[in-house]
Formats: sequence, C-alpha cells, structure tokens
Amino acid sequence: MTGSRNLLEIRDLTIDFETDEGRVRAVDNLNLSIRPGEVMGLVGESGSGKSITAKSIMRLAPGNAVIQHPSQITLHHQGQGVNILKLRGRDLRLVRGDAVSMIFQEPMASFAPAIRISDQIIQTMQIHLGYDKDQARRAGIELFDRVGIVDPAKRFDQYVFELSGGMRQRAMIAMALSTQPKLLIADEPTTALDVTIQAQVLELMMELREQLGMAMLFITHDLGVVSKIADNVTVMQRGNVVEAGTAEQVLFRPEHSYTKRLLDALPHLENLPEAPKHTPQPLLSVKDLSIRYPVTGKGRKTELFTAVENISLDLPEGQIIGLVGESGSGKTSLGKAMLGAAPISSGHVEYHHTKKKVKFGAGKPVKRKRLARTAQLVFQDPYSSLNPRMTVRDIIAEPLEAMKLTKNRAETDQRVIEVAKLCHIEVEHLRRFPHAFSGGQRQRISIARALVCKPRFIVADESVAALDVSIQAEILNLLKQLKDELGLTILFISHDLSVIANLCDWVCVMRYGQLVEQGTVRQIFLDPQQDYTQKLIASIPLLNSSEARSTRSPSLLQVAEQFADSGLNYSQLERV
Repeated sequence: MTGSRNLLEIRDLTIDFETDEGRVRAVDNLNLSIRPGEVMGLVGESGSGKSITAKSIMRLAPGNAVIQHPSQITLHHQGQGVNILKLRGRDLRLVRGDAVSMIFQEPMASFAPAIRISDQIIQTMQIHLGYDKDQARRAGIELFDRVGIVDPAKRFDQYVFELSGGMRQRAMIAMALSTQPKLLIADEPTTALDVTIQAQVLELMMELREQLGMAMLFITHDLGVVSKIADNVTVMQRGNVVEAGTAEQVLFRPEHSYTKRLLDALPHLENLPEAPKHTPQPLLSVKDLSIRYPVTGKGRKTELFTAVENISLDLPEGQIIGLVGESGSGKTSLGKAMLGAAPISSGHVEYHHTKKKVKFGAGKPVKRKRLARTAQLVFQDPYSSLNPRMTVRDIIAEPLEAMKLTKNRAETDQRVIEVAKLCHIEVEHLRRFPHAFSGGQRQRISIARALVCKPRFIVADESVAALDVSIQAEILNLLKQLKDELGLTILFISHDLSVIANLCDWVCVMRYGQLVEQGTVRQIFLDPQQDYTQKLIASIPLLNSSEARSTRSPSLLQVAEQFADSGLNYSQLERV
C-alpha cells in the first residue's frame, strides 16, 4: 500500500467553525493513524471534536466548517494513497461506501423518510457490490437478522418512521455494513441500543472485522464498550488529543487528568445501595393495564399490536424506580400511560394521596390539567423537545402560564428563578435560547420545566442516553438530589443497566409487554431470578481487564505485527 502500514493517516488536521461571534477552533492539529483491521476508539465529551473529525474523513463536514492548510487525510486503498480532502465528484463517491462507510448517531436524519428502507439498502448494494436486486434483498434481510431486528423480512420493507429508535439504529448499522467497507466509522452506534442487542451488534462488527480485515474508528462516550473492542484509544478534549495509546494503557493506566476524570464518572456494579429500611406507601398504582395500538398489516388491513399486556404495579412514594427492558418491550408505552398520554385498552391508573382523586383508564378519560399538576415528563432528547424560538425563561414558565398557576409575571419569574437555581441553571442564562447550551445543560432545562409546577411524580424516559459519562453523572446526581429535597417519585426508563444500578431504589424488568421481574437493586443485580434478567445483566459492557481482553481473537493488526519481519505485505496478509 504505497509503502504505508496504515489504512488511514490524519496529519495536522485543523478545523474551524464560522460563527456569528467569529471563528471557533473545533479540532487543533490532530494526528491519528489507523491500520488495516485495527479498531481505534475515539473518546471524549461533547464538543471535543470527535464527530467533526469523523465527518471530515467522509467529507461530510457542515458548510460553516473550514479545514485549514496543511491538513491531510490520506486513505491507502487499492495500492495507492489518496488525499480525501482533494477528491471531487466520482472519485469521492467511490471512496464513500466502497472503502469507507459510516454509522451516524441519528438514524432518523440519515434515511430518506419517503423511501422504504429496503429500496435504500438494495440500491446501495447494487451500486457498490454489483449485486442484482434479488441478491441485494437476500443479503439485506440477512443483515437485518444479524443486527437483531425481529421479523427482518417484514421490517426490511418498512419506512424508517415505522421503526422504534432502537430498530432504526440497527437498520442504520445494517446499511453501513452492507457495502463491506475497509474502514467503518461508527459515531455512537450503540448509544440507543439495549445491552443485549448492543453485545450482539458489537460481536457482528468484530466478526466482520476478522472476515473482511475491516478497520474501525469507533466514536463513543461509553468506555465499557471501548474496552471490549478497541485495540488503541485516542482521547480528545476541546479539539486536542490529550492521551493516546493501547486500550490497556489508556483505560487501566491513564496518565492525563481528563482521562482519569472520564473513568471516574463511569457507573459501576460495586457497592450497590441497600434496600429501603421501610416500605413506602405507593404514590400510584397500575392495575391490569393493557395497551393496544392499531397498525396497518398486509392488504392494508388494520390489526392490533399489544404494547403492554395485563400489568399490575405499585410505585413506592419518594423513590426512583428503574424500568428496563429491550427496545419494543413496552417501557415507554407504560410510562406514557401513567401520564395519560397513551390509549389504555383495559385496566386503570390511580394516583394516591392527592387533594382530588386521580383515576383514569379504559372508558374513563384522564383529566389532563389535574394530572399535569401531579405528573410530568422529562424527554429523551431535550434539543427537539425545547422550542428553539423561546428563551429558557419562557420555556420553563410555559406550564405555569398554561395552567394559570401564578397570578402575575413577577410571581412567575420568582418561581422560574427558584426552580432554575434548584437545577443549577445560572439566572443570567434564562435570557438565552436552547441552541446556546450543551446537551447536559439542555437536559437541566427540561428537568426545570418539568418541576416548575411542583409535581410529585416524574417520568424520565432515556433522559441521559445521549450524554457523555461525566455529564451523565451530573444529571443523575441532580435527580438524586431532587428526589431527596422534594420527595419526588421518579420512574426512570432506560436500557442502560449500569445507570439503573447506580441511581434507582427499585427495578422493574419488562419483556414483550409483560412485567418479568421486580425487586430492589441488590435483588435484581446480585440475585436475578429470571433467565431474561440474568441475560440482560450479563450483557452490561463494564471495563474489561487485560485478562478478559486477551481471550479475543487476534486482529489483522496483531497478526501483522507478529509477522513484521516475514516480508509479507498487508494485501498478502489479508488473503491469508
């Protein structure tokens, strides 16, 4: 490969963003190399420059990004080295897909919404692999099956908006892998996936890495995942590389204080909290609850899909209750039903110890204004749930004004400032708009909005899934603090079991719309009774020791290093 042992070489990469306030440096003189078959983990918090580095490799940087001279990104492919930054037209299209493919963080924005997923994947495989339509279809369905999509033949022909968040991410991964690239760039590819599917997808990636000699640039804030798959790790902070080395060195013998801080923020399964010493009274009860949604089946016939089936559950007052399960298990539907935001087919929900009785269910509609005083929701994605045209002050104040809970603007402002301070939001920031804040800050704004009308119950649906580990730790500590100070009851919906273990008092496990198991954190994590729960816990990606890592199959990189003096080049090694 033109004398280079590297598949990809990034040299002196410097990227600025043009903003209203002038140029902002996003990446500063970055150097990074990836060898054939190597998995490079790229870690760091939001704003560290990880994603813009990855997008620059694909030449997908946004219009306001300025790549400074003498930046170089060289791909060694088919016996020659090419500077990707100088490619145009057909040459660039041949690199994208044929040599380099990318799994994007947000699949909803990556698929064409008006075209069936099958048509998009089939067309991609026809262009890059020369398959005919039938070959591409069979290969695509097989990939859907391998990334854990249930009923893959049916899902393959659906539109992206018909899939759940986790399903969309799996479809995105399948599409990226469909061209059998030499370099796969994976930008937070498993963030939205359940632990079991995450383990399955990571295993698939590692299999393809061995079969195809595929290298990976794996971008994530989950250091547990990095420890499972990466050969080498590069740590970025504010556009700079602060530490780089083997996974063993960086994760288990870090030198830089920033790396140590990221590792300290990781959730763990040690010293789990004891069970509450007393049994609280339930704040709300769910009785024989079922939820069925109408869906369009074959021949445009309407069928009923059961999302939740005959669940009875008490939520203890003043505790954080974790609700876990794989994508499609019914977690979100159950949480919405408790807020009166999902159609209840049978059964009911009842809130206790309220001034006025709150009970609703099948045939008995919810009184939304009364319920809104008692229960609120914190959304998964604060960026899309906050109105970009409203200031933070107006966003937080909106529930007060809509329900007329304050007498005048001065009283509203007083309550807004009070809840802002409670959520550690600077008062001077109330005049700003959501785009001016980081993901963690926007999540604080969402929490403040949910708390402003003094509810007793909050549903937090995957509210830290997209946050970096250090920011995630801050939000989790905030939720614990709010629970203790305000006596809140919180239903925390998540697929991240390590977060559940470190946050919650009580855990409920769902599968296929049914309640499989429930108990204290220690009961569920240290002595799970059901096979499904045991499988979930066994799939948690904790930091792997060097002993655990040594059981992995050798990569092409490791094989090449063993035969460094043999005279074999990489092409010959790939054939071997």
